[in-house]
Amino acid sequence: MKYIDKVLSKKGNKCRICTGCGLCFSQRNMNVVSDFILPGNMDEMGACGQDMPPYFIVADIGTTTIAMQLRRTKDGKVLQTYVQENPQRIYGADVLSRIEASKDIVIKETMQQVVKNVLLQGINQLCISKNGEEGIHAANCKLVIAANTTMVHILMGYDVTGLGQFPFVTENLEEIHTVLFGFETLILPGMSAFIGGDILADIVALSMYNKSGIALLVDLGTNGEIVLGNQNKMMATSVAAGPAFESETENFGTDMMALVACLLEKGMLDETGLLCDPYFEEGITIGGIRITQPYIRSLQMAKAAICTGIEILAQKYGLQHLTEIDNVYLAGGMGYYLDVKAAAQIGLLPACLADKAFAVGNAVLEGAYRYGRAPKPEIACKCETYNMAKEHTFTEKYIANMQLQPFTITE
Repeated sequence: MKYIDKVLSKKGNKCRICTGCGLCFSQRNMNVVSDFILPGNMDEMGACGQDMPPYFIVADIGTTTIAMQLRRTKDGKVLQTYVQENPQRIYGADVLSRIEASKDIVIKETMQQVVKNVLLQGINQLCISKNGEEGIHAANCKLVIAANTTMVHILMGYDVTGLGQFPFVTENLEEIHTVLFGFETLILPGMSAFIGGDILADIVALSMYNKSGIALLVDLGTNGEIVLGNQNKMMATSVAAGPAFESETENFGTDMMALVACLLEKGMLDETGLLCDPYFEEGITIGGIRITQPYIRSLQMAKAAICTGIEILAQKYGLQHLTEIDNVYLAGGMGYYLDVKAAAQIGLLPACLADKAFAVGNAVLEGAYRYGRAPKPEIACKCETYNMAKEHTFTEKYIANMQLQPFTITE
């Protein structure tokens, strides 16, 4: 047990939401891409237009959390940050639950209003100067929002019923220009019902659209978004990963993944996901964390969905081998704290890509800033989205990938 306890002792303090600041890098043994994207690389973004305001407020409306930053336009410097839970959570932890809840017009309007309330609270806090100087006003600041397609539809009061069922009809995926709370507001365009402006922001932050090397972006959450490509071709998809990767449990989830890998290595857990006696019925508690058979099963389902999505997308893209991928970017808080070695051991990520993996943190905020500074709506059109529900081999591959073993390509 002492060997397994060491896994937990390596973990540092973790934020409620990762904004990719890189401050905890010294506590972790992993490559962090924050240094490459924060603050913005001015050479990549080019000159700022003269009509740009001196400040941006960028917002990432996530299903679980809402993060906002006040950024200086000319150099991207983060002046203040605001983070709050998404109050829509009382209507369901995932977008499908909220789509279902929105069938009630009163609930739909309430979900719209509570998010607006959080945005207004954030704006009020970010625009107050902490130095006793005059605060930021709407006249010299622009609001830029990135969010998944469902969050945008709810914010704008669009009909969301078509988002939750085939053929996944959206009311609007275009770049949106509006005014909120007196601020000129830009909302990033989406790419499909299941690939939204938040993923576009990731692509922009990482400059995937103008690099020759092939990159793989994996955003780990209840829905796992996957993007593969470079300046010549990009493809994206989404898979249902389930609660194992929910943002509220990202600290718990990453620790659990490392512990499951250790149990597997020590022979206390087999590749089918079964705990050995005497732990099968009651589970096992290590370092205050209880590992139970149901959680192991949810982790298996999540990792099977992710690695199957990667496998199929790579095949659709035309890769002959996964080693053709130059970089792997793990987005979101779950990705930021992920133990890549453990992820490769249980088969979440291909072992051949483990050394190419970089933690990104919340790149959405950086991407929103870059997009607001130099809008690139053509990227959303350039990225081809693929619906895994149409893939007839998905179920077969998914079942094969339930095994807790290194990632292998199934025929």
